[in-house]
Amino acid sequence: MPEKMEVDLAVIGAGPAGQKGAIQAAKAGKKVVVIDRLGLLGGACLNQGTIPSKTLRSAILDLTGFVQSVYHGNAPREVHEIPVDELRRRLERVIKDENVQLAQQCESNGILTAYGTARFVDPHHLEVVDAAGSVTHEVEADKVLISTGSSPRHPIDLPEGSEDLFVDSDIVFNLDKVPQSLIVLGAGIIGCEYATMYAALGVEVALIDRRDQLLRMLDGEIGSRFAEYITKMPHLTIELGVGIEKLQRSDKGEAQILRSDGKTMEAECLFYSMGRIANLESLHLENTGVDRDNLGNITVNPLFQTTEPNIYAAGDVIGPPSLASTSVEQGRLAVRNAFLLRSHHFPDFFPYGIYTIPEISAVGPTEEELTKQGVRFEVGRAHYSEVARGPIAGDTEGIIKILFHRETLEVLSVHIIGTLATELISLGQMALSLRVRVDYFVDTIFNYPTFAEGFRIAALNGLNKLDDDASAKWS
Repeated sequence: MPEKMEVDLAVIGAGPAGQKGAIQAAKAGKKVVVIDRLGLLGGACLNQGTIPSKTLRSAILDLTGFVQSVYHGNAPREVHEIPVDELRRRLERVIKDENVQLAQQCESNGILTAYGTARFVDPHHLEVVDAAGSVTHEVEADKVLISTGSSPRHPIDLPEGSEDLFVDSDIVFNLDKVPQSLIVLGAGIIGCEYATMYAALGVEVALIDRRDQLLRMLDGEIGSRFAEYITKMPHLTIELGVGIEKLQRSDKGEAQILRSDGKTMEAECLFYSMGRIANLESLHLENTGVDRDNLGNITVNPLFQTTEPNIYAAGDVIGPPSLASTSVEQGRLAVRNAFLLRSHHFPDFFPYGIYTIPEISAVGPTEEELTKQGVRFEVGRAHYSEVARGPIAGDTEGIIKILFHRETLEVLSVHIIGTLATELISLGQMALSLRVRVDYFVDTIFNYPTFAEGFRIAALNGLNKLDDDASAKWS
């Protein structure tokens, strides 16, 4: 007999958007149930994607000493020297600790859970179905938040029974061993992250993409610096403008690709990163008035309300930017809007972080975008080699780049490549949000030695390019 529930809010999906939405509603005194297909709080972000990949990256850099070895000219420890059990132990520990914390948050806020696949009967009624197809819960909800996330897009010709050879970001952590060779198909953010991580580990990596440019969304200068860096990276080969005709298992039992130029390539494993698609197929949205766009994402208004008034959506299911950080705020705002709580519009400025080696992060428009808009701007740069912390950390290749208005001196954007880029960018985000003038960075005091003082150096560099006499005071 299915368990019946009557709640104020049913949250479908326990990822970043769902977690924060559920907690926000519970804090407002609402009765909440979280429904999750995997039965794992944290969603793919915690259990398969963001957190595992960043944990792996941190472990690789720690165990190999890769960054320090590049600067000091020493050979990093490579894959045959790194215990795979150590990588897996670190990964499992982080995930376990985060799961415990999330479970405690749900319990302390009185949030109910129901594990299984949710499907709509109508806009206010849901069924939860277990793996055997039996209905375990019947839920009546005043409001519903859809936050089911996304899954990797699969190649259409993926060979059957080859899950050990052809992997995506959801299952790469299930490999029994670190491969000696790896083909990464798709040079987007995820592809570049994994390619550089495994190359740092000493795996022979081939990064392939049909496009002719890496990470096209980057500021041109930052993108060029990234391409220059990884082109020189040991164990990493990059081939752009290459189409793929077929994926198959070779006679040697390895992953093999047939390229559009007639060449073949083989490796112990192939990692494909070809974008992601919203997890919506099992929801029976046809029983609601929820619309989807031409890419299959849920359509929402600025309140994160769908075309069905009582149903809201947040996170990957509504499309770009599809970041864990933005999903958290989307979920929180969606619930505040749903229950008419005091709210605000989604932030105009938010950073993105790319956890390649080296890290990349940015907030605000690129130099190319500002030029196209006709904005009068100046550029200030600080090279990590100019910051004492750079040589200390073994990174003299990084750059902090500040774009600011020539007349008002208002900071327009910040772009960083190098160690701790994803941490440092928060200074840039606050500057944009508060409409700070670039001379703030000159007149303030930073801890020494830190990478953050690169903001002062970059500000000085830009201000001293101005034509007026006032620039003489910047020193």
